[in-house]
Amino acid sequence: MDRKLVLTGEGLTDEITQKLLSALVTGLKKGKAVREYNDIEYARFRETMAGIERGTVIAKGRVVRGFPQIKRIFTLKNGLARNMDGVDTIHAEEKIDGFNVRVASINGEIFAFSRGGFLEPFVTEKAREMKLERFFRDNPFHTLCGEMIGNTPFTAPTSEFDVRLFIFDIDRGYGDYMPPAERYELLEKYGILSVPRLGTFKPDDIDGLRKLVLSLNKGKREGMVLKSADRKKAVKYVTPNADIEDIANTSRMIFDMPIGFYYQRVLRSAFFMDDFSLDREEHAKRLGKAFYEGLTGAIRLGRGGKEIDEEFEILIRDPKVWDAVRHHISRDVGVEELWKREEKDGRLRIRFRKIYKRTTKLLTSYANGKGVTD
Repeated sequence: MDRKLVLTGEGLTDEITQKLLSALVTGLKKGKAVREYNDIEYARFRETMAGIERGTVIAKGRVVRGFPQIKRIFTLKNGLARNMDGVDTIHAEEKIDGFNVRVASINGEIFAFSRGGFLEPFVTEKAREMKLERFFRDNPFHTLCGEMIGNTPFTAPTSEFDVRLFIFDIDRGYGDYMPPAERYELLEKYGILSVPRLGTFKPDDIDGLRKLVLSLNKGKREGMVLKSADRKKAVKYVTPNADIEDIANTSRMIFDMPIGFYYQRVLRSAFFMDDFSLDREEHAKRLGKAFYEGLTGAIRLGRGGKEIDEEFEILIRDPKVWDAVRHHISRDVGVEELWKREEKDGRLRIRFRKIYKRTTKLLTSYANGKGVTD
C-alpha cells in the first residue's frame, strides 16, 4: 500500500486519487491510518485528515469512503433556516437506531465495514445472504450505507426476525450521494430495504414537520433525518423519548459510557421540551427515573458482588465469525459465551453477554466503602 497503488472507482479524479494516496502515506507514518488483515488486506483511516473521512477504507485498490457526519439540529425552525437555506424540497426519513455499516463490492466480493472502517465479518456474512449480487453487478462502485438491527452483536435481540438492514444512503462513487427519490427507486428495483420514508416537505412547512416529529415521539421512534432533494444538505433531529430511553438503557453501565453520551441527550431533550412546550414535570420525572432506576439496580448488583452485564444473541453460519466478533468486542468489554446450539439449517445460534468491567469494578469498590477525592 504505497504510492504505486492503483485506485479504482467512480468519482475518483486524478486530483482525488493523488490526495488519497498522499494522505494514506502520511497517515500510515503518523498512525492516523493503519493496515488491517481480516479476510482481505486493507487500510483504514483512524482519523479524519486532509479531507479524508475517518473510516475510509482502501482495499485492493477500491476506495470505500467514510460516511461523513450529518449535523444534528437542536431546534426545528431555526435549525432548518440555518442549515437548509436555498433548499426547495425536503425528504424526511426515519432515523433508525441500529448498527451503522457500509456494504461494498471489492473485486466481485461483498464486504461490510463499520463506521470506523473495520471489516465486519458478521455483517459481511449477513449481507452476502441478502442477495445483493445483482445490485453490485449492475452498480460495482456503489456503496450501500445503512443501519442493521435485530440479532447483531450491538443491538437488542429479538424473536420477531433475525436481522434487517435499512439503507439510508447510496454513495455512487467518491462521496457522490444519490438523491433520495432516485435512491428509493433503485432500492425498490433490487428489492433492498430502505429506511422508512416519512414524506416530502417544504422547508417552511414547520407545522407539518412539527406534527411529524410529535408523532414520532409519541410512537417512541428515534427521530428523523431531513435531506434536500439533491442530497447536498442533510440534518438529523431526534425525539426526547428516544433520548430518555437511551439513558434508561445505559445508566446501569455508566462508567463504561462516554460522559458526552449523557450530556448530549439531556441537552437535546431539554431543547425539544422547550420548543414544543412539553410538560416539564412529567419529563423531569421520566429523566430522573431513567438515570436512577438503572443506577440503583447496578449499585445493588455491585453490593452483591455481581457483574454489570448485557445479553446479546446472534445467528451465524461460519464459526470463525463468532471468533472475530468476540475478539473485536473484547477490546472494550468482557465477553462470555452463555450457550451455543445448532439450528436445523446448520447455523449456530449463540447467546453471550458483555461484561462492563469498569462500571462493575467502581460500583463494587464504592459499595465496599472506597472513598474518592473530588
